[in-house]
Amino acid sequence: MKKRLSVQLALLALGTPTLVWASSFQLLEQSPAHMGKAFAGTASDIADATTVYFNPAGMTRLEGGHFTLGGNLVSTQAEFHPYGADFSSANGETNEDGFIPNAYLVLPLAEGFSLGLGAGGPFGLSSDFGTQWPGRYGATYSELEVMNINATVAWAPSELFSFGLGINFQRMEVTLENQVDSTLGANPDPTTDSRAHIKGDDDDYVLDASILFTPSRYTNIGLVWREGGEFNLQGQADFTLNTACSPGAGFPTGAPPAPTTGTLCAGALAMLQGEVAASVSLPDTITLSVSQWINDYWAIHADIAQTRWNSIQDIGVMNVENQILVDELRLRYDDTMRYALGTSLRTSSLTTWRLGLAFDEAPQTDPEFVTPRIPDQDRIWAAIGVNLKFSDALSLDISYAHLFVDDAHLNQTNSSGYHLQGHFENKVDIFAAQLNWRF
Repeated sequence: MKKRLSVQLALLALGTPTLVWASSFQLLEQSPAHMGKAFAGTASDIADATTVYFNPAGMTRLEGGHFTLGGNLVSTQAEFHPYGADFSSANGETNEDGFIPNAYLVLPLAEGFSLGLGAGGPFGLSSDFGTQWPGRYGATYSELEVMNINATVAWAPSELFSFGLGINFQRMEVTLENQVDSTLGANPDPTTDSRAHIKGDDDDYVLDASILFTPSRYTNIGLVWREGGEFNLQGQADFTLNTACSPGAGFPTGAPPAPTTGTLCAGALAMLQGEVAASVSLPDTITLSVSQWINDYWAIHADIAQTRWNSIQDIGVMNVENQILVDELRLRYDDTMRYALGTSLRTSSLTTWRLGLAFDEAPQTDPEFVTPRIPDQDRIWAAIGVNLKFSDALSLDISYAHLFVDDAHLNQTNSSGYHLQGHFENKVDIFAAQLNWRF
């Protein structure tokens, strides 16, 4: 048998909420207020403590101390429709609800200086297609969580310019599962599949730098760079063997004394089991934002952002002890652009409404490289939100966004030689709220 058994440690098919929703597994959901504008003006519309994440330079524009506590409920559905596979099976579907919390604090230090602290999850994904679907040998369950703790400082030498610099501690944790064909292609069947379970984690420190330019009281221009982390994930590969994957079981591979498929399966998985490692370089992001106030009540906001996904190409997963390549994930990502346009309108002293649209590119749309762990495609955001001011010290932001996601097409043969062809239909709705306290 020349087919190599596949253990899909697709370290970037990853999860805090579901099938997430900036490009690939990046999470924009760090500010329910900004979500109401489809994340337009993230680095230029400075209204609350979430500027700690989106543009630390803006902290000097806030008066007094500010604290924001927010949460985002992400409801996603992805259904796979096969039209070409090496074996028949039911459609695959994942319905996941994920929660993304975030918290930010801004404290003035002295005239022209501010300190910020924040916590959130800038990358993540979770999906569960079950063990019966046609792509089960590539992915069943995937989860990635990237925790980010951010400390920033800002300095405003004048009313025109403000500068920010931050350091971030990030921790990545990954859990990946998939089925393994115990018959090595002789008779693939869910009842005889074995199971692969892999966990890995690592942490890193990354930087961010930002500028806020205010040429007039009605115009803000923000520029932000956020560094991507370098993670050398260490973890464990474990296998739950079906009785068909045991010495003497399964199908003959030739005349005696040729081993059976069960003998080959058990021996191969024994060589792959144990400590595994893989390296992942998350992308840098650069964002340019503009906010233009038409008058004291109405403003237009825009974002142009580049995510440098080409830092992720092929991910090799190695058994640490014997240096056997357990699997290789071919993502072949390209850099992406995101364009957002939004508006905010203060209709009374207590209420401000927000609307926004955005177009978000996917880093990989070629059916040859789209992985079932990240059934990604280009998408359009449509969002609405409102800020309710209860007092000078307390306000609440509520937002909703719907994502119109193109179908993600897949046509590939995995490292074990199994062919899978079809498309994913994706649906995404996000509900978010944050409480703002000024003190």
